Amino acid sequence: MPELPTNPARDLLPPGTRVGVDTGGTFTDLVLAIPGEPVRIAKVPSTPDDPGRALLEGLLELGVPGAPGATVVHGTTVALNALLTGRTGDAALVTNEGFEDLVEIDRQARPDLYAMEPRRPTPLIPRERRFGLRQRSWPAPGPGGRVEEAVRPTDAEIAELCDRVEASGARSIAICLLHSYADPEPERRVAHALTGRGLECTTSSGLIAEYREAERFSTAACNAALIPVVRAYLERLDGALPDARLEVLQSSGGGLSAARAASEPVRVLLSGPAGGVVGAARAAAAAGLDAIATLDMGGTSTDVAFHSRGAELSGLAEEVRVAGHSIAVPTLDMHTVGCGGGSLARVDAGGVLRVGPDSAGADPGPVAFGRGGVQPTVTDAHVVLGRIAPMDAEGGFLGGALELDVDAANAAYDQLGAALGVDRLRAAEAVIDAANASMRRALGVMTMQRGRDPRATPLVAFGGGGGLAAAELARGLGMPAALIPASPGVLSAHGMTRAERSADRSASVLRPLREVTSERRAAILTDLRREALQAISEGEALAHEPRFETSLSVRYRGQSYELSIPDCEDPEAAFHEAHEARLGWTLEEQEVQLVHVRLRATEVLAGQPDRAKGPAAAAHLEPAGRRTVVFGGEALSVEVHERARLEEGDRVVGPAIIEEYSGTTVLPPGFEASVVGGLGLLIKDRAS
Repeated sequence: MPELPTNPARDLLPPGTRVGVDTGGTFTDLVLAIPGEPVRIAKVPSTPDDPGRALLEGLLELGVPGAPGATVVHGTTVALNALLTGRTGDAALVTNEGFEDLVEIDRQARPDLYAMEPRRPTPLIPRERRFGLRQRSWPAPGPGGRVEEAVRPTDAEIAELCDRVEASGARSIAICLLHSYADPEPERRVAHALTGRGLECTTSSGLIAEYREAERFSTAACNAALIPVVRAYLERLDGALPDARLEVLQSSGGGLSAARAASEPVRVLLSGPAGGVVGAARAAAAAGLDAIATLDMGGTSTDVAFHSRGAELSGLAEEVRVAGHSIAVPTLDMHTVGCGGGSLARVDAGGVLRVGPDSAGADPGPVAFGRGGVQPTVTDAHVVLGRIAPMDAEGGFLGGALELDVDAANAAYDQLGAALGVDRLRAAEAVIDAANASMRRALGVMTMQRGRDPRATPLVAFGGGGGLAAAELARGLGMPAALIPASPGVLSAHGMTRAERSADRSASVLRPLREVTSERRAAILTDLRREALQAISEGEALAHEPRFETSLSVRYRGQSYELSIPDCEDPEAAFHEAHEARLGWTLEEQEVQLVHVRLRATEVLAGQPDRAKGPAAAAHLEPAGRRTVVFGGEALSVEVHERARLEEGDRVVGPAIIEEYSGTTVLPPGFEASVVGGLGLLIKDRAS
């Protein structure tokens, strides 16, 4: 990899300065938040060969090279890309003798139910680097929490194991022993011996102290395989920011120190999308919205999530699959589709139009970007239809810095239209319709498939392309409104500037709920609180008392999986109510089991004043100009507004285009947008 540039030392930025950095497939977005000053934003082309280079280039564009004295919160795709491509480090696995293949057997679930020749993901740790150890322990029956160890390895056996592991050439080791959630000491003993040989160790109980060995083992194996890649990246980036405090956003939406992220990279797999949910939640609260569906349309993919104020830990997914591997650390519940502004459009062998999942990425990017792209993309379709246009004014996309080759985009869609037997305008609208259909299905996953009515759920759309699709998506699902936050194209990075450092801890109980008294739950939470506090403080004094959130994972006896509910005075009644709401039925006569107790500790940031609201303005603002835009095959002359000139209370009636530095908002005929709290654009269908 090329060397990261270093920056000369500068005067320290004011205390409390934070920089959010979101690395996307096409652009890297940066937001600089200095207390008492207007927020500054920048978008620079991503550098896939070394994502950290774009980060440092963005800091230079913001005028704060090296960000001295600031906290830089980074949403990185390094871990995710390594897992998706299989380019992970050489890791080894230590487990109980006879269970070396458990990480490959997994749950034996078919990844594709109807595939005639199903293919499972390639194991991250090959068979020759999996080592068995003679060890057996398990929780003893009864409520006392005793552990029985029937087979305990000798020091000589552990030393011989260390010799074999060391000879394998692996430098990162996953230690996964059965029932370590109840007794982590055997894993720690092996880790101590291997660490003494200079090897990096991940204990499964250190990541998640919960039962279900398949998920726990898979998570630990992924973590061990990712450590060499993520540690090398973060250490180099941290070295290029010697006077800044580097943090990485977790998949759960909280911050994590760079040092801990380097040793627990599995926690930051979905860090970029998580920043968008954090930012969207703040924008929705400012606009007075409660439960929302979020849509982050970037250059390569679109991430969809659901957020409800007060959901806290119960709103997190307890297990996700990434590249076919089970990841059981807390993660925001999200669904991703391979559809973004850079998604490629093509006609397959059967003459059917296909859009995505392949993407033009940052290099060469869409045809209109003039960097050598020849295959049309979704962004090019919007250019052809006049929805994105070259702008020299500061109020346009990227301040007019990005020159668009409209002729090249037209030529690409002439070719696509010829293959489809239509003109380029119809071809462009067909591509946008196909992309919107893909995103509607994704929104359906996070609403209807989760038992939520989209007709009562506003949409918060952001990312570089969110404003282009929001109105049509909301109409297609009958949603009451769509909110486009201020600076939507950098909302994920903006969310990172407000991400608070957090730590999640849990304990498995596996007892009838009625037998676990409130005093017993309080004792468990006291231990978890101590562990979580140590994790977020990392030896430093916290400026404010941390915030603690707790939840219980509960199920009916005989069920395979559980629901998460807040810890409360009557958790059994709360579980019945949650089960009825989610699944439509209850078994109130059935025994209820408490499976896990979970706790999150969150560092509380000093409050920052929201952006000042503008005075109430007239119901209509004079447009900055007019442009011809195609809607439904008809070319219309529409108003073009600069969003920077809009103030709270302003209203724009469609058809219209609203442009700003980080994105474009399209108002089709029949829609109107009002500027609401937080300077968000609230879009509604006037016919509804």
